[in-house]
Amino acid sequence: MSTTPDNSPLVLTLDAGGTNFSFAALRDGRRVGEPVVLPAAAGNLDHSLANLFEGFTRVNEGAGGGASAISFAFPGPADYRRGVLYNVGNLPAYSGGVPLAEILSKKFGVPTLINNDGDLFALGEAAAGLLPEVNAKLEEGGGPRRYHNLIGLTLGTGFGGGIVLNGKLLQGDNSLTGEVWLLRHGFNPDVNAEEGVSIRAVTGAYAGVASDPNAGERTPQDIARIADGEIEGDAVAAKEAFAQLGHTLGDAVANLVTVLDGLVVVGGGLSKAHKLFMPALLEVVNGAFPSGRDRLVQQVYNLECPTDAAKFYEPPSPTEHAPQTGVGISRLGANDAVGIGAYTVAIDALRTSP
Repeated sequence: MSTTPDNSPLVLTLDAGGTNFSFAALRDGRRVGEPVVLPAAAGNLDHSLANLFEGFTRVNEGAGGGASAISFAFPGPADYRRGVLYNVGNLPAYSGGVPLAEILSKKFGVPTLINNDGDLFALGEAAAGLLPEVNAKLEEGGGPRRYHNLIGLTLGTGFGGGIVLNGKLLQGDNSLTGEVWLLRHGFNPDVNAEEGVSIRAVTGAYAGVASDPNAGERTPQDIARIADGEIEGDAVAAKEAFAQLGHTLGDAVANLVTVLDGLVVVGGGLSKAHKLFMPALLEVVNGAFPSGRDRLVQQVYNLECPTDAAKFYEPPSPTEHAPQTGVGISRLGANDAVGIGAYTVAIDALRTSP
């Protein structure tokens, strides 16, 4: 329950999955009241909309009423600026151009903002996660360096992303910024990066070579435990599966840092295995092209490694020019980061509205 002042804007949010809709109310970035979970009714638009209306109504009433905005992530493709949804794979009721933002705004009489979950993840970490943590530690160390840009990457069923530049979400002219899953796979140019950075990439890499009778049934969590020696299996194949993910992710990170020059935060279920893939990621981003030229101008540090982090936070000498950036794991968790991102979008919109 939030203890913030009652006059802070109340924002209603939603975690939209193909099976369930999970609703919450936030004030000052904190949850107020109890969440509500209702079926998504993925194949029936009328039923699904009715559940949206009910869910938002219940969390608004549970928080004392008076919501100022609705803001949430919803699977695309979509025209997020207009809040119109198209061809949603796991929510087919919303295919064909459903003006969901307009529908909800008319129903509740407040602005409705819909965004991609990767975008909101990045914005949440920029507002209240890795980015402010890094800058606070740099300030404590007395050095002049501060970071303003953040590249957010989520690793799970797919490979998602979002970009924050100077504190603002970068959306692009077609609401398609951060579609990192369509980067070219750095080590298999016939496919996109998601084929190397996803749950299926890890399970497929392990199953393809492991001398494990249960290889085809292993989850990424199983494979990580095998790599760590916690359960039986092919430890060599398990470590290689995560190394392959790290190499592919590292290639994507190198391309993104080249263009955007910011910190990188990684979230999603696979990020829990960062100790297994981060060394391979760093090997790529701090490596070189076959010609011998460095892959990046910046030195990239692993912010989860105490030795690397100490070097990263050490103030530079006044005469030194040493471009650098860091890769860290989500400080909020992907779900909470998306919620904070949604809240941040709503507050910014309310502040700038006439």
